Amino acid sequence: MNDDPFRTLQGAPKLLAPVAVAYNRRLDEWGAQARGVFWRNEEGQRLRFEVLARALDGAPAGSSVNDLGCGYGAFFDFLAGHPALAAGHFYGYDISEDMIETAKERISDPRARFVQALVATETADFSFASGTFNMNLDADVTAWKEYVEASLAHLWSRTRQALGFNMLAGNDFNREGLFYAEPRRFLKFCRERLNPSATLIEDYPLKEWTIIIRR
Repeated sequence: MNDDPFRTLQGAPKLLAPVAVAYNRRLDEWGAQARGVFWRNEEGQRLRFEVLARALDGAPAGSSVNDLGCGYGAFFDFLAGHPALAAGHFYGYDISEDMIETAKERISDPRARFVQALVATETADFSFASGTFNMNLDADVTAWKEYVEASLAHLWSRTRQALGFNMLAGNDFNREGLFYAEPRRFLKFCRERLNPSATLIEDYPLKEWTIIIRR
C-alpha cells in the first residue's frame, strides 16, 4: 500500500463509479431492505451488525459513530437504541446518491447525519464498514486491494476508539463481481499498519469474517 492513503484514494472515484451505479439500480429494484444492498436477508444483516457492535462493548453514552458504506441507514436502525448512542452522533457515508437520499428520507433522528462521500469526513469514537468492500465488479484485483487498504487506513485516522469491518470469505461458490478476501492477510495488514490490537472474528455462521481494531 502507498504510505499516503490520501494519494491512493484519489483514484477511487473512477474505481467506484460502476459500484455506485449497481447499488442505485439495486435500491430501485428492491427498496430499503437487506436485498436492496445485496444482502440475502434481514437475519444475516442483523447478525453481522451484532458482530460489529462488539466494538462498542463498554462504550459510554454520548459516543459518536462513523458508518462507511451506510446504504439506506440500516446500521443506524440497529444501533438507535444502543446505550453508546444515547445523546451520541451517527455519521453515515455512501458513494450512492440514491442511498443517501433514501437514508435521509427514512431517518429523521437528530443524532444521524448522512453524506454522499467515499471517505469519512468526521472524526468519531467508533468507525464501521459493513460490506463496504465486497463488490468490485470488473476492477483490477490489485487496484481494489490497494483501495481497501487505503480506505481502512484513512478510516482509522478518523477513529478515536475502535474500528470494525467485515469482508467476504472465499468459498466454492464465489460469484463474479464480488471481492473475496483472505482474512489473515488483512489481519496482518491491520496489525502492522494500523494497530497490533487487531483481532479476527470468524465464529458466526456467515461466509464472511470481521476484524475489530482498538486503540
